[in-house]
Amino acid sequence: MEQKTPFSMKKGLSILMAVSLFGMLLTACVSNQEDNNSGAQSVDSSSSNTGSAERPTIKVAIQANPNVEDYETNHFTKLIEEGMNVNLDFIELPSKKEEALTKLALMVSSGEKLPDVIDMNLSDSIIYDYARKGVFHKLDDYLNDPTVAVNYNKVEEREFVYNMSKMADGNVYALSGYNQYVWNEGSSRAWIHSEWLNKLGLEVPTTTDEFYNVLKAFTEQDPNQNGKKDEIGMVGALGGWGQDPLVFLMNAFIYADPSKSYLMVKDGELIPSFIQPEWKQGLEYMHKLVQEGLLSPLSFTQDPTQLKSLVNVQGGMAGIVPAGSYSTFGAELENKMSLLPPIAGPAGHVSTAYNPRLPVQLWFVTKDAKDPELAVKVGDFMLDTEMSLVSRFGEKGVDWTDDPTVTSQYVGDFEQSDGLTAKIAVLNPDIWNNPQNKHWGNVNPYYQSPLMGKSIGNKRKDDADLNAKPNWHPAFATGYASVFPDEFITKLSYTPDETIQIANSKTAIDKYVIESAVAFITGNLSMSHWDDYLKELNQMGLEEYLKISQDAFDRTK
Repeated sequence: MEQKTPFSMKKGLSILMAVSLFGMLLTACVSNQEDNNSGAQSVDSSSSNTGSAERPTIKVAIQANPNVEDYETNHFTKLIEEGMNVNLDFIELPSKKEEALTKLALMVSSGEKLPDVIDMNLSDSIIYDYARKGVFHKLDDYLNDPTVAVNYNKVEEREFVYNMSKMADGNVYALSGYNQYVWNEGSSRAWIHSEWLNKLGLEVPTTTDEFYNVLKAFTEQDPNQNGKKDEIGMVGALGGWGQDPLVFLMNAFIYADPSKSYLMVKDGELIPSFIQPEWKQGLEYMHKLVQEGLLSPLSFTQDPTQLKSLVNVQGGMAGIVPAGSYSTFGAELENKMSLLPPIAGPAGHVSTAYNPRLPVQLWFVTKDAKDPELAVKVGDFMLDTEMSLVSRFGEKGVDWTDDPTVTSQYVGDFEQSDGLTAKIAVLNPDIWNNPQNKHWGNVNPYYQSPLMGKSIGNKRKDDADLNAKPNWHPAFATGYASVFPDEFITKLSYTPDETIQIANSKTAIDKYVIESAVAFITGNLSMSHWDDYLKELNQMGLEEYLKISQDAFDRTK
């Protein structure tokens, strides 16, 4: 099989697009743009505020964050004010998302004068609705002008960020935050108990047949050596990050991505994986595993907390566990669970769900902005390399540093995979998710280049815990990133009318597909009802749902 990387896939922007209807885009991180001359490096937050009364004022509505002590006196705020010669005035929206959205809706509907900027993570449907009402400025002309959006036009993935920020009308209404973190772009991972493999003299399985044989050995040969037949072959959970065994196993038969409602792309056409013969074969295989006691049916009823309690016992309880994060495993399993690469099915198919990191649209310039261009320039200033680092890690020289004499003593997650040494040393990792007055919690435009993301050092080389957990990034790159699909959905940009048109059918279909899959797997529904299952999907409006989704897909190519 030809090896592919997500970086090469993005070149040329052959990238295709999708997101759930009302999905919120989440991100966090930092940034790097080499040779950036926006002036952030020379800013001193302690410099005099003389003359600030004559500066133009940018009024910003921002969602309150309990961990941000004071937006007005915040270190990040002062850097912006001094670097851009402006005053920032804040209107704090409620910290709870739904309450903040309600407050924003009331501000818009009341006809009151809006602040210059709304700095908040909004869903595509809300953005497009406000854009249609004229609440937000189109930013395309500003963003395409390198004299206005200086830093935006230095972003390596600028074309990708720009295209992924477009609404259904083809326009962009926000400056975004963006970083690429490949590890999180393929989170449907599985882990195997390496000690059990060694004790039983087994090899890591690479096919569904080998996988079956390993599960049989795990459940029958007492690998935890307690004299009891209490081992579980494979077990997962509902609602956890990458913890659904269906996703890992189904990708041995056909491409399966739950975040895209199990739609895939072939030759530019959206195809529902869940009505294909290969999907049925995958369900039959999983039913066999459940029937023989190799795949626990608890996987489809328990939550992540229950899964963690089940598997983290002395000697281990489960041989294979799907999980996006190694934090699923506690001290009892430290260094015992190894990353299991995707396995190949009977036809040789092997894949994994791929979800490219999308830009998070955050900085919206409103119709009442006194100087829209200045508001864009202020947002663009935050995309500077150093400002983006401040927005994630805090004050330079206090919370992080790029001093080579210090960074040489630090190591990052990716160092073992490509030989990079740390260029940024994180001195105060506790600043995140704790009360502080150094940044806004990264809820602002930011950019982290792939290279910078790989070279951020989180641990000192002499840290006793440095090797407490193996670095699985190299194995992920080889096993998972190499089988990311050539064609995939990144973002579907539905209009509000389209959203309304398919809302009921999509919700019903999504629910029915999952409920039916679980019923087939657990034996509560016989595979003899497969034709009835297909007929029911058609009656739910599958054809119309696919047509509208295809239109949205074609629109955003």
